[in-house]
Amino acid sequence: MLSALDSSSALILVHDDDDETSPLNFDSEIDDEDDEEDGSTPQFDVRRASTPPLGPGLVLLYLLVPYLKLGAMFIPHTETPLKYGLPALFAFAGLAAFAKHILYKLSRYTRTAELEDVILDICAKGRGKEQRRHLFRGLIRTGTGGLRVLLATVYLRESVQVLLPLLDNTVSITTRLRLTAIFAIIILPLSFAQSLASKPIVYTTWLSLVTYVAWLACITYAYLNKIPLVNSGWLRAGTFWQGLVTTAFAFTSSSTLSLYSSLRGSYQPMSTAKQSKFRSFKLLSILSVALAILLTFPLVIFSSNPHVPAPLVAPRQPALLAIPILNASNLLLGIPALLVTAPPLPIPDRVRHATTIPISRILLSILVFALTLVPARVSTTLSDILLVFALTSTYFLPALLHVVAHFFRRPIAIVVPQVPGTPLPSQPRSNPADELLLRKEHALQKRQFRKRIVWDLGVWLLLVGGVAGLAAAVGRVAGEW
Repeated sequence: MLSALDSSSALILVHDDDDETSPLNFDSEIDDEDDEEDGSTPQFDVRRASTPPLGPGLVLLYLLVPYLKLGAMFIPHTETPLKYGLPALFAFAGLAAFAKHILYKLSRYTRTAELEDVILDICAKGRGKEQRRHLFRGLIRTGTGGLRVLLATVYLRESVQVLLPLLDNTVSITTRLRLTAIFAIIILPLSFAQSLASKPIVYTTWLSLVTYVAWLACITYAYLNKIPLVNSGWLRAGTFWQGLVTTAFAFTSSSTLSLYSSLRGSYQPMSTAKQSKFRSFKLLSILSVALAILLTFPLVIFSSNPHVPAPLVAPRQPALLAIPILNASNLLLGIPALLVTAPPLPIPDRVRHATTIPISRILLSILVFALTLVPARVSTTLSDILLVFALTSTYFLPALLHVVAHFFRRPIAIVVPQVPGTPLPSQPRSNPADELLLRKEHALQKRQFRKRIVWDLGVWLLLVGGVAGLAAAVGRVAGEW
């Protein structure tokens, strides 16, 4: 029996009269790579993850909803001129879609289905690197979990903050504590669901989308009727929360590869029926960004003209009451999905197996509740840290991983067997079969490089922009101190 790992095996060339393509034209073998739905070709087959399968509709929902949260709700209060706000909206939306596609490409390239596995495969792959892998794994899980906990904390705190003016003109610590406790008791238990496929998470996410649309309608009504808008949460935002940065934050997300692997899990590979175009992750990603632009475009217009004269109206109109309520509801309904996708805490196996109680989720919920009650100065610092983490993970990290994978690592072989002892392509070979295999490998690698040039240029621009933004942030903090 011939084996792909046996370089001494003879190659048998069978001519097909119906095939007009030259047998040595290897470039044509991957011409249709991008036409294959989400990398179903063998050389880019992604190993299945343990995430539950999700249909295209739910994947689109989970891709869209993070764009319609805190960042979008702060846009009307940024007072950004239209000549800056409108280009920024399209620019950051395009960059977010570009960075998300880079992660998708890296997932196919490394044949892994989770961000943690992609980073480990790029930065700590190989024998003798177990300690480095352990360190990277801990850092990745800490960063991922910390980002989700900070998001949940800010969502809960802002939900309380926007409702306090409706309850008491003189805001007291007791009122804040009671309202925070009520929201925590109602929302945090929903995070005990098993996954994003659980009905409580699906229902709360759909309801979150509905509340945003209703909030947008109320904001539009207030703008058309020249009713001034005030967001007490925006007034307490951190140092970094300025006009264009807020727009960039609105298009941040953190579950790209998890949703991609969930979509792949819903495939039926043994089926002969043609897959629907809506099962393409690329299409769903672009569609989610397009919908987000449509649902945030009016906010940019409202932001460019915030100082509208207020007519003589009663101070508590229905629209003014509905806006903070819908704002708080939208943020609260986004918390369960964040905690469900947070990595579990490192609890000993003996403790975890001794009970069915979700100890990790309970501890995360307690942590979120505790961080919500920190003093205002600490809360402002946490919101700035959240902003930096979210922007870095969305825009900078995919570009950095792409550069490391394709410029500082050896390319992953496409057809040459990757086994210990396989000679390098640069070494002379005398076997005609091996020479033919290496020619094919070189042709495919060259073709991949040509197709990647445009992506490389975009990645370098994104990387340089990320470094410049980080330097500006450090300078701003130094100036504040």
